[in-house]
Amino acid sequence: MKPTDVLLLSVEAGAGHGEAAKAVAASLQRRGLTVQIDDMFAFGPPWVFATVIGSYLQMLRWLPSLYRWGYRRAKEPSSGAMSKKLMAAYLDQLLGTALRQRIHQLQPRAILCTHPFPMGLLSRYRREGWLQGRLAGIVTDFTVHPFWVYPECDCYYVAAPALLPEAERLGVRPDKVAVTGIPINDRFSEAQQRLRWEHEQALHLPTAEHRLLLMGGSLGLGPLEAAVSQLLKLSLPQLQIIAVAGKDQQLEKRLRAMKGESPSLFVYGYTREIPALMACADLIVTKPGGLSSSEAMAMGVPQLLLPPLPGHEEDNRDFLISHHTAIAVPIEELAEQITALLVEPTVMASMRKACLNLGRPDAAAIVAGDLAEMLDG
Repeated sequence: MKPTDVLLLSVEAGAGHGEAAKAVAASLQRRGLTVQIDDMFAFGPPWVFATVIGSYLQMLRWLPSLYRWGYRRAKEPSSGAMSKKLMAAYLDQLLGTALRQRIHQLQPRAILCTHPFPMGLLSRYRREGWLQGRLAGIVTDFTVHPFWVYPECDCYYVAAPALLPEAERLGVRPDKVAVTGIPINDRFSEAQQRLRWEHEQALHLPTAEHRLLLMGGSLGLGPLEAAVSQLLKLSLPQLQIIAVAGKDQQLEKRLRAMKGESPSLFVYGYTREIPALMACADLIVTKPGGLSSSEAMAMGVPQLLLPPLPGHEEDNRDFLISHHTAIAVPIEELAEQITALLVEPTVMASMRKACLNLGRPDAAAIVAGDLAEMLDG
C-alpha cells in the first residue's frame, strides 16, 4: 500500500479541533498530497469517549471550579508530567491496539495532531522506536498547555508570537515552534470578499443598521439564553440579533420561543453559514473558543466575551483582551456595553483594526506549506 502523506489526528471535543484538521487537510490536498483525518476516539469503544470527553463536558457544566483547579494543577511541572503519563497510559491501553494498526496500515510520512491527547500516544510510540515520519501539533488555543509538550514532537504551530516565550518556558526549543495562526476554513476568506448586502440576500436577512451575532460554539455552551434575554431589552433602532444554538436542540427550541418577543431576533441551530453570518455582523457575543475567535479576528469582527469555560477559555479570554480584539463583560452589563460600543464607532474601529492585525486567515495554507517542505526535506 502506498504511504499516506499526512495523517491528521483529532478529537471531537467540540468542533474546533476537527475544523482545524479539515482546514489543513484541504490545503494539503490542493498541494497534491494524500491526507487522512481520524478521530482518535474512533479506535475504541464508545464508552472510552464518554469516560474521557463526556466526563470533561459534564465537569464543565456541573463542577467548573473543580475542572479549573485540575487544569491549573496540570500546568505545574511535577503534577503536569504525572497527569500526562497517566492519561497517555490509559488511552494507550484502550485505544492503542487499533491506533497502532491504523498507523501501520497508512504508513504516514507525517502525523499532525490538533488535540494534545494523540500527541501523548504518538510520543510513546516514538520512544518505542517504531513510529517513523514527522510528528507535529497545531495548538488550537491562545495558550500552550503542558499536555501539548513532548520532546518527540518535531514542530508546533501556534497562534501568535506571544506564545513563543510560553512554549520555551515549557522546554520547547524555539526552532521547533512556528507562528502560523490557528487554521480556519477558506470559506471565511471567501466570505470576507463579498459585500454585506450580498450575504444578507443569501441568508434571507432583512437589512439592519446594527447586527449582533451570538454564539456558544458547536455545543451551544455558555449563558447564551441569558444573553439573548438581556439583548431583547435594548431599544436601539435598526438592531438585529442573530443567535446560533449549535447542536443543542433544546436551547434552539427555547430561543425560538423567545422570538415572539421580538421580530428582530433570528435563531439558527447548527449551521454551516457561520462565515456569512460573521461577515455581516458588527459585533460577536460569544465565549472565547480558539477556533471561533480566530475566525472572528480573520473577519475583522470584535468580540464581547461572555463568561468563559474554565481553563483554556479563560486563558484565551486573557489573551484576546490583552491584544484589544475583545472585551469581557458580565451578563448583567451586556446590554449597556453593547449600546456604548454601537454608538461610539471609534472604539469599534480600533478593535476591528486589532482583529485584522492579529487574524491569520491564511493559517491553514501556511501550515500545509511548512508540512510539504518538511516532507520534501
